[in-house]
Amino acid sequence: MNFVRKFPKLEQIAPVYAVAVVMIYAWSLSRFFWRFPSWLYYSSAGEIAVIFAYMMVVNLIESVLVLLVPIFMSVILPKRWFYEKFVTKGALLTALSLGYLMYFDNHLHYQNPFPLELVYRTPFILAGILITVFLVDWIGVLDKILTELSDRLIVFLYISIPVSLISLLVILVRNIF
Repeated sequence: MNFVRKFPKLEQIAPVYAVAVVMIYAWSLSRFFWRFPSWLYYSSAGEIAVIFAYMMVVNLIESVLVLLVPIFMSVILPKRWFYEKFVTKGALLTALSLGYLMYFDNHLHYQNPFPLELVYRTPFILAGILITVFLVDWIGVLDKILTELSDRLIVFLYISIPVSLISLLVILVRNIF
């Protein structure tokens, strides 16, 4: 019963989810439009639309999975540590974690050797991210900036959720029939 009281409300979850959506969808869309001109040479418009639909559904799943991390932390940690500042700490955790994953992904090139130095540094970087998340209370300006920014990013949910759900419907219809 104690876990239910520490579960964030929808008003707290939406801004954190918006941060994840903006970062994940922007990353995928940039990759999509980078490859788009080459697809025009050998793919039809329908095939490109199906690729886009699959990408949107994968983005929906990824963003929900990313959102589960701050929610899980809110539920398992003491109320004062995470729940009371869920929007601020969740948005910072999401932004820093996804930012590091994007940085890591940019260093994966097929021509170059695997970036083992990044792998070795990852536990230290993750520890630094967690320390930063828990020290954000001491920086009042950052708290206000994160809250305002994450609240403003909710606008992107009005676009991403319907597009992702329509894409999910397209994929379900395409694979069932």
